[in-house]
Amino acid sequence: MVNSSLRNAMARRNHKERAQPLNRAKFGLLEKHKDYVLRARDYKSKQDRIRKLREKAAFRNKDEFYWGMVKDKTKGGVAVADRGNESLSTDLVKILKTQDLGYVRVQIAKDEKKITKLRAELEITAPVAGPSSEWTAASELAEVEKLAEMGIVLQPRDVSGGRKGKGKGKAPAAGHVVFVDGRTEYDEEENEASGSGGQQEVVDLGWAAPTPSKKRKEKQPEPVVEIDQEAIEEEARAHRLELLTDLSAYLARLKLLRQAEAKLSTTKSLMGKGAATKARQAGFVEDENAPEDRNGEKKRYQAKMWKWKLERRR
Repeated sequence: MVNSSLRNAMARRNHKERAQPLNRAKFGLLEKHKDYVLRARDYKSKQDRIRKLREKAAFRNKDEFYWGMVKDKTKGGVAVADRGNESLSTDLVKILKTQDLGYVRVQIAKDEKKITKLRAELEITAPVAGPSSEWTAASELAEVEKLAEMGIVLQPRDVSGGRKGKGKGKAPAAGHVVFVDGRTEYDEEENEASGSGGQQEVVDLGWAAPTPSKKRKEKQPEPVVEIDQEAIEEEARAHRLELLTDLSAYLARLKLLRQAEAKLSTTKSLMGKGAATKARQAGFVEDENAPEDRNGEKKRYQAKMWKWKLERRR
């Protein structure tokens, strides 16, 4: 006789339930025992509920009464109950609309500041349109299209090495940044900007002139570091596209906020005193400046317009 522990340690065959026969495959999966158990439990629970309801109906008190029998309502067999919510007064709703309108206007002011900052940064970091630049509109078509959609026009600047004016002492335009390689070039640029023709006025403040030390004399020149111009241009291009994406998102948000401001302002005005009449219905009107739709027509949507009766005020 085989010991029970040894019998449990031996590998056994896994007995599986048979699958659906091929001639009955059109009826779907064959119901297994676990499916039958779930179906049976559900059936039994429903039968118990029906039995309990029949017992309550059989032993109910005919004189029993609750106010819910009068107040409660059903619609299509579904109970419809009142949540007890009370409608707010007109004055309170006007105060809430005023608070909402103030919040929307604050957000509009914040977004306008951010948009102004992004526009200025885009104009500063714009690619140079000159003979020494490899940037072209064809190579940056996506960026140019985004700029055109948002109404940003970048002013080309010529930094090819020469100045447009004949005068030697003309300073660079405001906001123009000049990069130099050393102190010598920096002093030359400062002298040209000051208009002194290469001579800078020196003011004596009474300080002693610094004497060069031995360490400075014996200091060897710094090694020249090669700059990867393509990597710098690629990084600048990625930065500009990121700025354009942020600007596009802020412009879309600003458009929605302005629509919300207009709707809140109109709703608040309609809740006030004074008779208002519709001066214009909402709908599409023809506009030559609007983009063409699928049918080739140039139309734009216009909202309702209300007109209030003039009242004499103190």
